[in-house]
Amino acid sequence: MSDQVSINKMAVKLVKEEIIANEAKLGVKVHKMDCGATLVDMGLDVKGSWDAGLLFTRVAMGDMSRVQLGSWRLDDEIMFSAVEVYTESPLISCLGSQIAGWKLGEGEFATIGSGPARAQAVVDSDMYFEMTPYRDRNDEVVLCIQDVKLPSEDIALEVARECDVPPENVYLLLAPSACLVGSIQVSARLLEQVCHKMHEKGFEVEKVVNCWGKAPIAPVVNDEVKAMGRINDAILYGGEVEFWVDAEDVEVAKVVHQLVSKTSSPYYPEPFGDVFEKAGRDFYYIDHDFHSIAKIQIHNVRTGSCFVAGELNKDVIRETFLK
Repeated sequence: MSDQVSINKMAVKLVKEEIIANEAKLGVKVHKMDCGATLVDMGLDVKGSWDAGLLFTRVAMGDMSRVQLGSWRLDDEIMFSAVEVYTESPLISCLGSQIAGWKLGEGEFATIGSGPARAQAVVDSDMYFEMTPYRDRNDEVVLCIQDVKLPSEDIALEVARECDVPPENVYLLLAPSACLVGSIQVSARLLEQVCHKMHEKGFEVEKVVNCWGKAPIAPVVNDEVKAMGRINDAILYGGEVEFWVDAEDVEVAKVVHQLVSKTSSPYYPEPFGDVFEKAGRDFYYIDHDFHSIAKIQIHNVRTGSCFVAGELNKDVIRETFLK
């Protein structure tokens, strides 16, 4: 392990020195759980903040990315805040950390975890580790949770057990969909979404040299289901990315149109909320090809060629963000 970075080591440092140390300033709340684990509420019973959203995203990506705020214009009258994400290590930051793949608990009490602890636990049900060779080992771990309830002691103990660390060395970050931090960190998942789909469509993610993306931050609404619709539409219809790859042109040409909503989603241009309701609010009944970004630009550093697919769909953004 000495020849590679430890995303848990870097992310835990961020949690301690930037989040916990600035609890009041960031608008978050730190809880010490009975088992000894540390829980940081970043939007359930607290307001959160812009900086808290950026920090949550950096932690979720193992601190292997640059994350910043920007703006996204709908028309001459209306504009939204936006998040921009840059990384040179998508195999680690996106597939090895950020993607939500760790199912914790059972039944109605189950939740899904993302973040660096995944790369230490590498549980059998976390299928995304078939997509990346990265594995981590550290004496402290951090997991990010998107949920409408505080995680139980059993969840914290499960993380400790699977990561082979004592409970007091476990850090959990929580933010529901319907809060500022939740809205920011979901929009910031657009690179992860592209990398996942690249793998599914047969393009080797290790051929990605650099990538960046930008998506609008959905206005917060105090309704978890409506918020979930907005934050997913932010990527599906408002997210645009630029990837640099080192590959054959034929490989890029084959995959580029399979990565964007307009030419790959079976539901286009339906808003996510409508599809979610038709699926009985069950993600498992939604076709995986729905999970796409609006627009992609791929530069091939081997040949100098540029490939573009998709387009921003501002009509859907207008419908879901403003009504």
